Amino acid sequence: MNMKELTPPQRLLLTEILKNRLIAGHRRYQEIERDLAKRWAGYWGEIALANYVKELPQEKYLIFHDLQLQVNGIHFQIDTLLLSQNLILIIEAKNILGTLLFDNIFKQLIRQNDDGTEESFEDPRVQAQRLQSLLRKWLVKNGLNLLPIEHLVFFKSATKTILKTNPGDRTDFSKVCKGRDLFNKIESIEQRFNHERVDTQTLTQIGQLLLSEHSPKLIHILQEYNLTKKDIRSGVCCPIETCRHIPMTYNRGKWTCSVCNTSSKDAHLDALSDHFHLFGPTITNFEFRSFLHLPTIHTSQKILIRLDLPATGKTKNRKYQLSPKKVATCGLP
Repeated sequence: MNMKELTPPQRLLLTEILKNRLIAGHRRYQEIERDLAKRWAGYWGEIALANYVKELPQEKYLIFHDLQLQVNGIHFQIDTLLLSQNLILIIEAKNILGTLLFDNIFKQLIRQNDDGTEESFEDPRVQAQRLQSLLRKWLVKNGLNLLPIEHLVFFKSATKTILKTNPGDRTDFSKVCKGRDLFNKIESIEQRFNHERVDTQTLTQIGQLLLSEHSPKLIHILQEYNLTKKDIRSGVCCPIETCRHIPMTYNRGKWTCSVCNTSSKDAHLDALSDHFHLFGPTITNFEFRSFLHLPTIHTSQKILIRLDLPATGKTKNRKYQLSPKKVATCGLP
């Protein structure tokens, strides 16, 4: 049973917004662009893993994707967790292409590029072991240390990822797999843990607690890159994917793009969602008008009334509560 679906990670969405909103020629643009590419690659790896997991017997497992927990002040994230009456299995997804060398001395993963250069990554086996240890502590703290925990490292590509070790190095790959070899590894683990340790009621109890304790880490994306409002482009973004010009202009109830001539009545909703994710859940009338590049206070007030946002305070101190779910359903007058 799928207890928690896979959805785009918050950090990925925030980095997308930041890349699109960063002022032209910014010194950190290339860094953010590289980080975004890595986060997309990671997400595609998680999607591939989730698709394979769909083929497992759904009645046997409680399945969690992108499960985020905290223990002793430490936040940790598990790509995929399989919970059964026999055991708990953590699966760490990786989407790294090329020739990869496992260095057991320094506990790192080295990618050997075609041009002779090398890149170093943290050994995913070490990452998975850390997650296993943290989950054990979490279960002990919650009085549910009832099941053995195992882990696997899953590489998305079976053909474009080549795994190697140093000559003479006896690396244990029993917990590393590529593509459909995932099923062989899971079967091997199941054979080792082939009897039930908890009843269905206890299994459900553990599953419900995991779900209720899921707590995504609060991300301050501007702070992470040492950015301020001055680094962010304001304005409504053209909704056409091949254009994305900022800003659109507002006139007579619609937004118009000066580059591709696209018009829209609700393009401002995405802009408000961007403001919510970058600057927080509240916005003043002045900030609303300034961020959307609206021509008059009267115009901004009309749109705010139409949006019917919850508000606190009066006159100049009045603040409106933004919610992406709320603004995404309202249009212009």
